[in-house]
Amino acid sequence: MLVLTPIAVEVVSAITSTSRCPDAAGVRIAAAQASPAGVNLTAELVVGPLDGDQILAQRGARVYLDETAASFLDDKMLTAELDAEGTPRFRLFEPQAS
Repeated sequence: MLVLTPIAVEVVSAITSTSRCPDAAGVRIAAAQASPAGVNLTAELVVGPLDGDQILAQRGARVYLDETAASFLDDKMLTAELDAEGTPRFRLFEPQAS
């Protein structure tokens, strides 16, 4: 299952709390295109999950994954940062084995 870093949780919570969205609002990650080489993903603010979405909820942050994205991201971590203009940037990585 995709793991959210504490920074990703803070950024997602900030995005959804400053918008005029309902409590179920979150960031939805979906596969825009899948091929044997990989998956192109999209992320967008949504008012709630779609049917079949996997739901990740941590400390008020909600991330929804469509079926293809959930499968592709099963062993990944999501982190985030704000650029110089304050725009959130999400980054995926594979956790280091301990």
